[in-house]
Amino acid sequence: MPGASWVISHGGKPVSHIRVVYNDILVYGCRVKVASIGGVCTHPEYRGQGIATILLEHCTREAAAAGARLLIISGQRGLYRRAQAVEAGAMLRADLAAGSTRWRSSGLTVRPAEGEDWAACARLYQLEPVRFLRPAGLFAQAFGGRWHGEKWVVESGGEVRAYVVLRREWGSPPGDPRRMVAEYAGSRVALVGALPRLFAAGSLREIEFEFPSYDRDLVHLFSARGVKLGPASIRDHTVRLLNLTGLMRALRPYAAARLTPGELRRLSVRHDGERCIFSFEGEEIALGLGQSAALVLGGPKPPKASGELGRVLGALFPVPLPMPGLNYV
Repeated sequence: MPGASWVISHGGKPVSHIRVVYNDILVYGCRVKVASIGGVCTHPEYRGQGIATILLEHCTREAAAAGARLLIISGQRGLYRRAQAVEAGAMLRADLAAGSTRWRSSGLTVRPAEGEDWAACARLYQLEPVRFLRPAGLFAQAFGGRWHGEKWVVESGGEVRAYVVLRREWGSPPGDPRRMVAEYAGSRVALVGALPRLFAAGSLREIEFEFPSYDRDLVHLFSARGVKLGPASIRDHTVRLLNLTGLMRALRPYAAARLTPGELRRLSVRHDGERCIFSFEGEEIALGLGQSAALVLGGPKPPKASGELGRVLGALFPVPLPMPGLNYV
């Protein structure tokens, strides 16, 4: 994951910092370059002077020049919202409690992941239709320690069928029995069936299970068990569009599977400075970057177009996004 850290110094001492890392994501076979930003901080004595804004604007320009189509930011601060980053990712959330998941799970076992499990988990992740393109070393590093949350594997017949990464809420006390799902992969049947054992093995009381709405297997499995699902966005992150035209070019095969050739020819999506223009058969809608990101990437309140333009945009968007998970910056 190539990237760089940027700082602003005063008197020879760093007073503000930002980290940017470049990754590729796969969306049903379409490869899209993204930039992930994290580690944003400013010395207390220098806050309120716009220093972090300068760093963020610099990294935004650098990422766009490097060919990134999206900026995925760790955090939901006003700093990011002023830069037209929004909550995004069409997610669903299931709030699970110990004792409420009394489902059949015969033949499944749950245990903490060990270092040598990384290869099996990497293979499961590689089968996900929407994911980050990760080097093997990232899995080896993540599963070799407690980095990036608590990792559990689900086994059946001596084979790893699924894995899940859990983490605590930031600032929660030691021993807190609540967890949130940061990432998962593998058999959904095995994962859902093993949840009662996961509660017991981890001495947990609550699990907030957020997952992408395109994961229809999980939607079915939870709904069939009477679990109420609510809308959500990618937790603790905001996303900014850097180059919508380039994004749609990279997603051409994805779009071709959702629109007829004629519809695809007549649809125009343009990124013009701080606006994005969507047009089809004489109908047009122009949106700011924040509204465009909500439409294209699935924000909580996406704008809606009417008529044939609305129908076509509804067939294309929201574009699926992977959970940051082990790629958390």
